[in-house]
Amino acid sequence: MKAKRWPTLALIAPPLMFLQIATEFASLGSVIRPSRPIRLAAEDKLEALRRIDKGRPWSSLDDQLYCTICKRVISGRQIEVVGGTNGLRALHLRCSTPGCPSTPADWILPVKSDIVREIDILFRDNGA
Repeated sequence: MKAKRWPTLALIAPPLMFLQIATEFASLGSVIRPSRPIRLAAEDKLEALRRIDKGRPWSSLDDQLYCTICKRVISGRQIEVVGGTNGLRALHLRCSTPGCPSTPADWILPVKSDIVREIDILFRDNGA
């Protein structure tokens, strides 16, 4: 009866080693923020916001959103338009806070703190 042969470690190790090396050289920032923001005139930026972020009715660059990742309120003026410069990548939006990887899916309409406080009290009273 022939003994079963298992693959040698040499066949398994190279992919694992490659993964380890690749993760050491690739950082989250270099993957998520590969391009610089594009400078646009106010009218063009508003048009880009309307075209890229179709889920919101952008009435002006002063419209504000709350970033659920960095916990800051950002305006249309602060949102960065990136990509698309060489014709191969689509334009996309990102938060302007340094190190924040958020995109429009992470932004919500800001709520006044007194309304949040009232809702919190309401739920706390009903939950007791």
